[in-house]
Amino acid sequence: MNQFLNMCQRVLAALVLICLASVPSHAQQADEAPVVESAAQSSYLPARKQVYDIVIMGDVLGTGLWAGMNRFVETEDRVTVTGRIQENSGLARPKLYNWAKAADNLLESRPFDIAAIMLGANDARDINSPEGFLRFGTDEWRKAYAEQINALVSALKKHKVAIYWIGVPPMRRKSYDTAMKVVAEVERQVMAERGVRYIDLRLLLADSDDRYTDRGDDGTGTIVRLRSRNGVKFIAGGNDRLAVELMKLVRADIAIGDGAGGGPAVVPLQEEVILTPEELAALPAFVAERPGTEAPVKIEPAQLPGLNYTEIARVNEDAIKRAEREGLTLFDKVRSSTVPGSAARLLFRDGVWPDAPADRFDSFSVAKDPASTAQ
Repeated sequence: MNQFLNMCQRVLAALVLICLASVPSHAQQADEAPVVESAAQSSYLPARKQVYDIVIMGDVLGTGLWAGMNRFVETEDRVTVTGRIQENSGLARPKLYNWAKAADNLLESRPFDIAAIMLGANDARDINSPEGFLRFGTDEWRKAYAEQINALVSALKKHKVAIYWIGVPPMRRKSYDTAMKVVAEVERQVMAERGVRYIDLRLLLADSDDRYTDRGDDGTGTIVRLRSRNGVKFIAGGNDRLAVELMKLVRADIAIGDGAGGGPAVVPLQEEVILTPEELAALPAFVAERPGTEAPVKIEPAQLPGLNYTEIARVNEDAIKRAEREGLTLFDKVRSSTVPGSAARLLFRDGVWPDAPADRFDSFSVAKDPASTAQ
């Protein structure tokens, strides 16, 4: 009898084990649900490494970020920095330079861990699409521009690269700044949808009225000049500030990967989200909180730049100011700086336009005696 009871107990125990084995584990259930990573569980970085390779990808402003990062990492032993820069490039002209293809080609030949991207300063222009030109700032333009951003993000994520996107900063010239707000809004929306780290430079660098200022916190609490006199680029102190903000996030994510925890909250990496304008206005940047919850300011089409608008920074402001102090017009200043005997001196001082060389295909001469040319 005891042997029979023992056998029954063993069979019952075996049945219980079989039933337990058929119940999905928490890990299995988590795999079936949308993945939203937690800062306490995993890092934004794809894998833990001793040294992470950062590549700066950007336009002319990206050049400055690269310079600032090079100075910053001189005493940093956890990251290295290189760059892929195309100063006149952007995302609105993929036929001129396709950043998604460039990133894919670069990663095929040279893998890296982190991409810090600073693009958009050259993108206040219409987009040439198969359907024709899409006017800057329209809904069609925003959709096409978002597609170009998504293509670059997808090319990097395919290779498991962690992305840190640095938004376009405020600009001094009002029309240019208005255009950059449109670019920044599309960038910010895509980063929220794709779960990408985003550094909102408008929050960091604009004044209390959301206007351009060339001064700001250098990252240590000291107020210094950050921007170039052209109102577009950054000077060394400003580029260092960009590096400080980028490395705040990178260091925090490295610490999480090392198991230290803390740092910025990890945003959804798999689940796609669509934000309303009100939600977008309240979206936090990962280095500062967006003040208030007001919807973005609606920009009327008449306020936007025209066809193929692009910003050309003024480089002669110092000369202009000197001329004003001396009571001279800019024309007078240019005329007085020409070389004696040169074609420029003849043109600016005497109003004489030099003849084209005789061997040029477009050379021509004007007959001094009109009668000699009569038919």
